Amino acid sequence: MWRTAVAEHRSTPDARPEVFASWQRSSQSVAVDLRSAPMREPVEASAQFAASRLGRASQIILEDLHDIAADGDLVAALTDESVTITWLAGGRHMRRRADGVNFTVGGRWDEESVGTNALALAHRLTRPATVFSAEHYAPMVHDWACSSAPILDPVDGHSLGVIDVSSPWTKHSPSLLTMVRALARNVEVQLARDVTGDGCGASSRGPGELVVRVLGSTGVVVNGVSVRFTPRQLEILAILAMHERGLSLDELTALVYGDQPISPTTVKAELSHMRQVLGDLLQSRPYRLRGRIDADHVRVLRSLSSGDLAAALDLYRGSLLPLSESPEISSWRHQIDVAVRNAVLRSRNPELAYRLSEFCPQDDEVAALALALLASDDLRRGVVAGRLTSRG
Repeated sequence: MWRTAVAEHRSTPDARPEVFASWQRSSQSVAVDLRSAPMREPVEASAQFAASRLGRASQIILEDLHDIAADGDLVAALTDESVTITWLAGGRHMRRRADGVNFTVGGRWDEESVGTNALALAHRLTRPATVFSAEHYAPMVHDWACSSAPILDPVDGHSLGVIDVSSPWTKHSPSLLTMVRALARNVEVQLARDVTGDGCGASSRGPGELVVRVLGSTGVVVNGVSVRFTPRQLEILAILAMHERGLSLDELTALVYGDQPISPTTVKAELSHMRQVLGDLLQSRPYRLRGRIDADHVRVLRSLSSGDLAAALDLYRGSLLPLSESPEISSWRHQIDVAVRNAVLRSRNPELAYRLSEFCPQDDEVAALALALLASDDLRRGVVAGRLTSRG
């Protein structure tokens, strides 16, 4: 039956080249009656991993992997260089299925042992891989979808092991591959720090400093270095800055996406990407920002609360992430805009009215107030009058 399946797969025009080549190799080495992966002694595999460079560096992601697996009823695994599973976590249902095929600590999932699978492909090709359903060589996992990413040695680039997240094929999400890629990168960064000796120094200096600018224009500075974040990651940063005590993964997901049917795993993937840059500045359980945090939207609200309108206008450069559709961001955007606008209108201060009109050029009431309050010989009156005239 398996030989027939191999022949059919070879003749399938849609077979991906890497899967096709793996099936050819597997047909020469894997037993046709395979029902589970061969095993090493689990205690030995686990102990060797814990004592290895990879095991030590991987400690920074184990909590995330455990949460991902438990929250999504998935199974998450780490392997060593022989593609033997050395660490595993999973939801109850998926863990039971994994145990049935020896997808557990000590299980050997190299290509020579079980044929085509994502862990073996990622390790062999040294790049992320997904193997879906019947792309697996072994029928015992034909109802699985597996996403894996290798962890590459920063010294010579070879694969030290693999991170994998697997699910029933009906629950597969492309975001899982993005997530394991991000987690692998986190471990690689830690390995590089260990090689250069930077790990302990960074820790002894504390979490560091984070500057977040999300009013009008955007920008993020981490420990004095300007970095780029995606719009979604900026939303997460802005929300975490507003919740100093932290948020659970479910709470954060709800604040970012509202009622949209989004899995917390999607937010988890974003957080994993962010941790590559933020390091100890981003803490989990609960998720919160640590260190010295300078967020313009938070400072604006504090300035308004203390009655320091001039300081608030120094920070206000426009609406909070104006293109964001996050319900939490939308709510705070409205509150900040209204609070700043009302405070300026009440102040009757010509300087503040003019500055706000620069950031809100479509607001006729603010422009009219600035025009009325500016001195008759102030050249800025022409700029404000031009805004009003251009709109008829």
